[in-house]
Amino acid sequence: MPETTQPPDRLASCECGALCLHVTAAPVHGCTCAPCQRGNGSVMKLSAWFPEDAVRVDGALTTLFCAGTDDAAVTTCFCPTCGGGRFFRTEYDLRGTIGIVLGAFADPAFPAPDHIHWWPDRPHWSGMPLGPTLLEGN
Repeated sequence: MPETTQPPDRLASCECGALCLHVTAAPVHGCTCAPCQRGNGSVMKLSAWFPEDAVRVDGALTTLFCAGTDDAAVTTCFCPTCGGGRFFRTEYDLRGTIGIVLGAFADPAFPAPDHIHWWPDRPHWSGMPLGPTLLEGN
């Protein structure tokens, strides 16, 4: 019987290591939307989205709701000590997934996503990645 290849377990964390995200699945897609860029403070921000049941969160976290409201449909979470380890949940287009900023993995071997949502939101001077399909929205 042929062996099946399992995606490697991956670890994302904040800068101080107090918040860790253990991931046991391959990313389902990437995103570079304007709201995520603003929240991350970087035009080169890319988040990888994983099935929610494949992510275990360990450590204390702070949760912000969409646009400073108490709307639990869109949340951003991060370490209350250093502010790192940012991840996202939404009940809209990406229901059942968690987006984690790619930089939190600090893994130069992290695989490219199959596709990236909201590609036109990135600075137009940034180059095209090789491989992923680039989408204009969700």
